[in-house]
Amino acid sequence: MLAVEFPALLPPDSRVEPDYRRDVALTKRFLEYWCADPAFRAALPSDPRGVALAHGLQADPEALRPLWSFGEQQSPSLSVQRYRSFMAEKLNYRGFLRNAFGAPHGGFRAWRERQIRRCFGQLGAAKGDSLVHASLAVELTQGCSVGCWFCGISALKLSGNWDYTPAHQALWNGVLTAIREQLGEASARGFCYWATDPLDNPDYEKFCLDFHSRLGRFPQTTTAQPLKDPARWRQLHQLSRAHGNEIDRFSVLTLGGLKKIFAEYTPEELLFVELVLQMDGAWAGKAFAGKARHKVEKWKKSTGQEVPSSDTTSTIACVSGLLLRMPERSFELVSPCAADERWPNGYRIHARREFEDAEDFARQLKEVLQTLSERLPLDVPIRLRRDLVLELTESGFTLTNHYYRQSFSGPAMRQLGQLLSQAEATPLELALRVEAVSSLQETLMFLNQLLAGGLLDDEP
Repeated sequence: MLAVEFPALLPPDSRVEPDYRRDVALTKRFLEYWCADPAFRAALPSDPRGVALAHGLQADPEALRPLWSFGEQQSPSLSVQRYRSFMAEKLNYRGFLRNAFGAPHGGFRAWRERQIRRCFGQLGAAKGDSLVHASLAVELTQGCSVGCWFCGISALKLSGNWDYTPAHQALWNGVLTAIREQLGEASARGFCYWATDPLDNPDYEKFCLDFHSRLGRFPQTTTAQPLKDPARWRQLHQLSRAHGNEIDRFSVLTLGGLKKIFAEYTPEELLFVELVLQMDGAWAGKAFAGKARHKVEKWKKSTGQEVPSSDTTSTIACVSGLLLRMPERSFELVSPCAADERWPNGYRIHARREFEDAEDFARQLKEVLQTLSERLPLDVPIRLRRDLVLELTESGFTLTNHYYRQSFSGPAMRQLGQLLSQAEATPLELALRVEAVSSLQETLMFLNQLLAGGLLDDEP
């Protein structure tokens, strides 16, 4: 049987038959509800079609059985194949966001690539692959009006908006221009929220249009307020798609809220809107970071019990680059990490600056980027990441943690492993100590390979 080729859905100007789009949209809606409601998951096997219809779901669950009844052997229906093709597009798109764009500044490009490799080793392949490592995130408000108790980056209460005044418009465009000049195409894959909700700012769309004009892309939007003003959301999503953005997102807090979303928006309207399901009982768990971490830590102290590690996913941060806070006129260089006592919000702050105007911003951004190197300075002590355990072997050494294991062998590797496990030393000092069995050039090249692999500690 010949393989079926399915049309691409993701390009915003994609021309796909309405029936095809509707079929994928209905499948998407069915699976969203299946992921959200444990009672629905439990009841579905007894009467798939009756249970689905009782919940207003129009997709045929029997045709979709390979997507929800795990372990059963069944040839995938056309609907299943279409949906899998769409999911493959989205996964490819996620990889494209992470890998497609470089940056003209070699130090920043190398630093970002190190953070990507570090996260795969520290957080595991599944979590590492889910992070896009955007180069830019922007806050256009101070705080957030939603107040999710589990907010992974500890958003404060909404205290003010950064309005689209002539002065702010000029500063915004000047800052975006500086970012484009110094980060290049990498800046285009940013977004305009962080510990904020985009729809809190009444001028959000105007800022997004400037973002598109200066950086070349319309930013993706994630909001936890999809029902606050449905007409505004529809216009924003249409504007986003018209300017080339592929996917937007809703953060859905409760099962009741999901039902209201389904009542307001058709499956086709939400085909290119991912639903991030945050309600209790949802298939995916919440990240053990930010407010959720604080709440669990308080519970642990009061009960003396531990939370199973399977209930935690450690971070929701997905930026290895600039976190720009326009109301405060400040920016930070950040990267994802597992939330802990030092970094409870699941991201590291490598540098922080405040600025007065666009010219000052450009100058300070340049200074921060100049601190990022493609290679190890010869005279600065180095050490391995604190999550790695070094074990000596007969021919070298092995580095391990919960998710990662790699062995290194060669003439100088055992001696070099011993030195790396002891007191900090500079690359030049390490190379000189193993010079008898390895040339300076070879040792320094190997140490720079450890740097590029994200194995050396760069924690601020």
